[in-house]
Amino acid sequence: MKDAYVSGKLVIFTSVKTRAYIFLLAIGVFNIAWAQAIEQPPNDTCSPVIQNIYTFKSSQDKQTARRELEQNYINSLPHQWNVKPTNQAYTFWYKIDFKYACLNAKAAAPVHFAIDGMTQSGRIFLNQHVLWQDLFLEKDMARNQYLPRMWSIPAAHLKQGFNSILIQVYPDIMGQVGIGRISLTNHQDTLASYQKWFFEKRTLVKFNLIVNSIVAIFYFLAWLVYRSEKAFLMFAVTAALWSLYSLFFLSTDPHLLSFITAERFQQIIFCFYTVSACLAAWLFAGVRFPYVQRFLMMFLGISTFALMITPEHYLYNISNLIFAIAILFGLIKCITYPIIAYRAKNPEVYLLMVILLIYVPLMINDAYFMITNQGVPLSPYAGPFITLMFGSLLAMRLARSKRQIEEFNQTLKERIEQTKHELTLALQQQHNLSLENMRLQERIHLSQELHDGLGSSIVRSIMLVENNHQLSNPQILSLLKMLRSDLRQMIDMGSSLSAASPQTPREWIAPLRYRFVRIFEEMNIESIWQCNEQWLDQPNPLITITLSRVAEEALTNILKHSQASHVHVLLQENENFILEIHDNGKGFAPEQVEQELHVGLRSMQSRVEKMKGTFSIQSKPQSTLIRIVLPKI
Repeated sequence: MKDAYVSGKLVIFTSVKTRAYIFLLAIGVFNIAWAQAIEQPPNDTCSPVIQNIYTFKSSQDKQTARRELEQNYINSLPHQWNVKPTNQAYTFWYKIDFKYACLNAKAAAPVHFAIDGMTQSGRIFLNQHVLWQDLFLEKDMARNQYLPRMWSIPAAHLKQGFNSILIQVYPDIMGQVGIGRISLTNHQDTLASYQKWFFEKRTLVKFNLIVNSIVAIFYFLAWLVYRSEKAFLMFAVTAALWSLYSLFFLSTDPHLLSFITAERFQQIIFCFYTVSACLAAWLFAGVRFPYVQRFLMMFLGISTFALMITPEHYLYNISNLIFAIAILFGLIKCITYPIIAYRAKNPEVYLLMVILLIYVPLMINDAYFMITNQGVPLSPYAGPFITLMFGSLLAMRLARSKRQIEEFNQTLKERIEQTKHELTLALQQQHNLSLENMRLQERIHLSQELHDGLGSSIVRSIMLVENNHQLSNPQILSLLKMLRSDLRQMIDMGSSLSAASPQTPREWIAPLRYRFVRIFEEMNIESIWQCNEQWLDQPNPLITITLSRVAEEALTNILKHSQASHVHVLLQENENFILEIHDNGKGFAPEQVEQELHVGLRSMQSRVEKMKGTFSIQSKPQSTLIRIVLPKI
């Protein structure tokens, strides 16, 4: 038999090639289909029958078991010892006696042996020959409690009658030692059991890790868009911490982290996960518990410090205590959340309440499994459904935020329209007030013009008639016509304020042309009036009134002082409104006139400056040019 093992006739499978296809259907319902690349065993009635399972320990590490100490029979597996640290080094053993009887061993199907895990490393013997041994037999190295294994034993290597499988197990640093469930058959039952265990401990954990990582990313991206939703960030942190926590169950490489280091970090991560889950749930409901949050932060700091500095021999008890406290915090959060949801009266919060209530039995069951290694963890099975529900929370909250934004935009649009209407009314009222103010200013100006201009002309004409009795009738008639013209000009200045802007430049220039052409003809003055047919930009009444008043004043001054024989009036439009009045009179010195504060020129300049325009005079003998530039408003 020994030679048979040495020659390699025993085929040992340390791993089974499997392909897992996980289909997620409907609302989180998934079916698992496994395909196994293994030859189907022939029909055979040969089957191993387990007789006894018992445990014992030896005082030293040996390649073969020596029952030096008392053995204990056990009825079922899994089994776990909690060993108190001592100075004595022990090796722990599990012996499985089974009966095998087969008339035609050469044609019989192989016997399949599977185990769902051991704490923590060790060897397996078949009839005192090494069937398998861990690559890392050193203490605190391997993490086989999370890695199911299966071996296929040819029937030819089994003895007719009684056989035994010895499992040598090394305890971990926290004093835990034991093995999980086993299966020993020559049928597909063992393969099915192994696949089930592998699915529970590896595939589901990987699937949950991937799903939680995706949810964490989506929540983080949602938080980047909606920075005010701090709950999104906390949910992202919570999902990421759970993914990292699950990663420790998948890691079996001792070169990555030693067992003791992995246990410390795993428990610290679970504490952070518990605290972040509480904060995320409360933030999502829009509530704060300052004193409770401070207490959680104190717990987080104390537990982290304790897990980092606790000696190895006491780490098991401290770790279980902190784990139990964290589970208690989680249970209290879940049980009390219906009160928070009732006060929030929010659909998403109600859904989160349902999720947390589902968590209650799951946490109790899984906490019992983690502490005692008894039973089956349920969170891997429920994890995908719950994660999808968390994704629904995000979708509901984003949808509600979108609706709120749309409602806000609609309200804002209505308020803008209302404000726009109110502003229009206010501007109209302000415009009317401006027109009234302008009328008042024009009345004041008219009074000044009547007093300073027409009044002076009347007084001068009266004095001229009184002192000169030799005036001819044509001269007297001319004086009267001039007074009439001045009076008409004053009247027109006052009445034109309320009038609308001329529709065309020709409509604007027509009254001026009519008023002055007759006087120019009587005085033998040739005049040219030039303007565009249409406005490029329709001017407002203030601009047309200003242009009219300046033109009237300039043309009146030509009549009174220039002794001109030719007048050219030009109105142009580009980016501004430009009025030019040119005559060939005797000219004058603009600086001298400005120093003497000539009323007419000062009035024109004042009007133009009020409109943010420019007023300029170029004068010399035989040529005087008055140029006004008004900006478009």
